[in-house]
Amino acid sequence: MRLAFRHPARLTADVLMASAVAGALLVSQSGAPANAAAHKAPVSDRIPAQAPKAAAKPAAKPAAKPAAKPAAKAAAKPAAKPAAPKKTYGDNLNGWIAEARDILAAHGDKVPSAASIHARAMTESSGNPHAENHWDSNEALYGGTFGLIQTIRPTFAEWSLPGHKDIFNPVDSIIAGVRYANDRYGSFETIAYGKQGY
Repeated sequence: MRLAFRHPARLTADVLMASAVAGALLVSQSGAPANAAAHKAPVSDRIPAQAPKAAAKPAAKPAAKPAAKPAAKAAAKPAAKPAAPKKTYGDNLNGWIAEARDILAAHGDKVPSAASIHARAMTESSGNPHAENHWDSNEALYGGTFGLIQTIRPTFAEWSLPGHKDIFNPVDSIIAGVRYANDRYGSFETIAYGKQGY
């Protein structure tokens, strides 16, 4: 029996032929080149799988923040202050004096002490806001003096404040009398404790 002997050149050609046949079989079965590692995928196919998530995050954050801000602002705002209750005054000599002093202060007038107003009101009318005097010289000239602080009508009209024009209202009477005495005598206290008219 004789063994077939192959020449080296023939052997090399057979190996190359076998490689080519094997490569052709791979291409025909998968539809891709046999050397797939050498084939580069397009750039778009090489983006990592996590890229879409990273792109989505920045868009999600701005949408979430504005919704949170109004709630935070509302929580930060202090509650509205309740309206201060309106000050009330007693319907008596002390209450009338307290109210008149507050009105004078709010108007920017010099405000005498409560004691000085009390003393003058007792001298002029014994604390009676409806008192009228028709017996002195003011009767002939002005028709008398009126009210808690006993002013003549022209003096009251000149020194009263807007909204305080009732000569028989004790608060209005105090306001006009104090403003008149402050102007004429420098201060209401100058005439407050005297027993004579002013």
